[in-house]
Amino acid sequence: MAALQVPYLVLRRSFPRLFDRLRYQVWVFTVGVLAFVAFSHESLLPPLAFAIFAFVAAILTVDLAWRGFDRFVLAAQRDARGRPAIPQLIRDLGTWLLLAVAVVVAGREFFDWKLEQLALGSAVGTAVLGFALQDVLKNVFAGMALQTEHPFDTGDWLEVDGEPRQVLGMTWRSTQLRNNLGIEYREPNANLVTARLKNLGSGVEPVGVAVRLGLGYGAPPRLVKDSLERAARQAPGVAEAPPPVALMVGFGDSSLQYEVRAWTHDVHQLSRVRDALLSRLWYGLHRDGWKIPYPIRAVELEPAEQIATDKAAWRARRAEELLARIDLFATLPPETRRRLAEAARHQYYDSGERLVAEGESGDSLFVLARGAVTVTKSGSTIGTTSVTLAVLREGQYFGEMSLLTGEPRSATVSADGPVEVFVLDRQALAPLLEQDPALAETLSERLAERAAATVARFEHRHEEIRRDRGPDGASILRRIRTFFKLGAH
Repeated sequence: MAALQVPYLVLRRSFPRLFDRLRYQVWVFTVGVLAFVAFSHESLLPPLAFAIFAFVAAILTVDLAWRGFDRFVLAAQRDARGRPAIPQLIRDLGTWLLLAVAVVVAGREFFDWKLEQLALGSAVGTAVLGFALQDVLKNVFAGMALQTEHPFDTGDWLEVDGEPRQVLGMTWRSTQLRNNLGIEYREPNANLVTARLKNLGSGVEPVGVAVRLGLGYGAPPRLVKDSLERAARQAPGVAEAPPPVALMVGFGDSSLQYEVRAWTHDVHQLSRVRDALLSRLWYGLHRDGWKIPYPIRAVELEPAEQIATDKAAWRARRAEELLARIDLFATLPPETRRRLAEAARHQYYDSGERLVAEGESGDSLFVLARGAVTVTKSGSTIGTTSVTLAVLREGQYFGEMSLLTGEPRSATVSADGPVEVFVLDRQALAPLLEQDPALAETLSERLAERAAATVARFEHRHEEIRRDRGPDGASILRRIRTFFKLGAH
């Protein structure tokens, strides 16, 4: 018996369960007793006891041999996707069939069982058990079919009852699933066989998310699709490849119907990805001026033209109030500020979106009406990728150099939460400068003061920030006159 314990000590980790260890010890005991009786020349056991020991030893020998072959040979075989070549349920079924054959053969050998009697008894027993356990057997065979066909793997996300659930494992009777809230389910295998499943995968391969929306008939489809695709690419959770695509799918009663298709690896949170996608589409469409018409017919007591006029007037008053509070335009005549406010564009940005990027061309100034933005600049000598310069809030502005001189953006500005801005561009300012050239001198002085204040504020961080010395008022005035083609007057 001591010799039979050597494999157990070597392969002890292969017997994690108490039942496996107990089964091995019973096999060691029965084989040891049989070996002792075989090598002794006296009959130490009655014939019936010897037959029982031999029967148990034979069954356990077949069982242990098959389980060793299954664990070290069959389980090690993998297919192209790294899954077991022979599913676990199929191997378990083979184990039970082999043990059944071993019991019949050993019983006939040691107890002289009659096969005819066994066949009759087993047929009756099988009929009774089959009738009593028909639901269990249905789930067992369904589990075998699922294991053989491999419609999903452990770790995949399935869409069940309209919500994604991850496959944790499969037993003979049911499949264990878990949803995003951490709630676990036991779904009978028979239900999964007959259900129309959506396998979202494990996230290695991207899964498509499609949303539909309608836009007005006056919006050119090519320009609309460009806006949709550009906004979808910036949505959190959307994969870079394949890139989002926008398609026009039909003509509605009050709008052109579009479908935006984007792909994501975050298959476990499709609701969040869809939310981010729809949010970015709204912000992008609003900035680009495309309207989403209401899918209803309403009786307007006030003409639409009057409503639009009132909204434009309200936005102009709000923009004028903001312009009066900032130093760059505070000293301008009220009439000049009013005209600038009327020409300002009203835009929204979503959290994380970039309003401007360092180095890109531009000719506009942004005034924050609501929310906050973060200003960052490329690092320099200390090897940092970017340095945070400031956080701007309601009533502050940025982009004045690009507006007045056409210079490239000197920093990157990103939305820190939802942001509402008014945008003044070159086309809004040019008529005022042509009408009053002296306005250029006033703006250049204010711009020089702001540039000097910015340089002084960040003087202690000169090693972190890649920048030049601030321009003076005369040079700014020359740039303004050149940019707006004001001539020498």
